[in-house]
Amino acid sequence: MPHVVIELSENLPLQDGKALLKAVNETLFASGEFRAAKDIKSRIYRAPVSLIGLGEAGDGEHFVVAKIALLAGRSDDVKSALVGRVMTVLQAHFADVADVQYAVEIQDLSAQYLKA
Repeated sequence: MPHVVIELSENLPLQDGKALLKAVNETLFASGEFRAAKDIKSRIYRAPVSLIGLGEAGDGEHFVVAKIALLAGRSDDVKSALVGRVMTVLQAHFADVADVQYAVEIQDLSAQYLKA
């Protein structure tokens, strides 16, 4: 744990997806909330078709949405800190791209989650 899924708008330029994932994994591991770096699983998906608002000038051109799924039990302060860490990485990675909207969300997994 955790699982990180990053979704990108169809036209957002991405030079090095592995570098982005490594930076996200490193910042999560550095939080001290996870036992081993190998417990963090991350991936990137690109929306095949995307639209912000009505597609008009000023609505926005790109988006990045990160969802972090982890086992329940962490405090709101810890969750906020994890969200902040990932947001910082995303904004730094796409700093050279104009008109990007960012979102980071934490999802608590059910107690019935099972891994092998």
